[in-house]
Amino acid sequence: MNKFKTISLVLTVTATLISFKTSETTLFEFSYPKRDNTTISLSATDFKKFKKEWRGQDYYYYGESKNGIICSILYYKLNDDEVRSLIDAPKKAIGGPDISPAYPFAYFSNYSNLKKYEKNNIDWGQPTDDFMFRQNNITEFEGAKINQKHMYGYSMVDKDLFVNIHLSKTEYTKSDSTTMRQILNSLTRKK
Repeated sequence: MNKFKTISLVLTVTATLISFKTSETTLFEFSYPKRDNTTISLSATDFKKFKKEWRGQDYYYYGESKNGIICSILYYKLNDDEVRSLIDAPKKAIGGPDISPAYPFAYFSNYSNLKKYEKNNIDWGQPTDDFMFRQNNITEFEGAKINQKHMYGYSMVDKDLFVNIHLSKTEYTKSDSTTMRQILNSLTRKK
């Protein structure tokens, strides 16, 4: 083999390997500013930097992957009345713990803006875990047909702080659904 053919072969193999390169997984960390023990992390590929902003007392993160999966993380700060009605009352009624993902799970599931459109709801996780989860499809929105997948993770990181992790994708594929589930499976809470 002459020198030119060898160089050509090496360049072809290199280009092929680069084209098959898989995206690297990145660990993203989120927390409620100036509050210890509120850090949640997730592993994902193809996400750009997450934007963050205050929304009153709540703190919100937002990012989008290269293939259109949207990820948002909301740290929802409860006021005193919400602590009494959303945590203290159910805790007393069931003899529950001070902190459980069941409290934000119940709240966000019942007060979802999309609740009337949600189909094929599936829930998983235990109140004793760090996270509880749910997923659903939206096939129609205000009369228009759509194909949208939503997945959620819920956690409670302090006695007055709920966390809602939300993933969604319009015109999703089975591969997108698998990717979203992998993101939820990667969730960890730093204690």
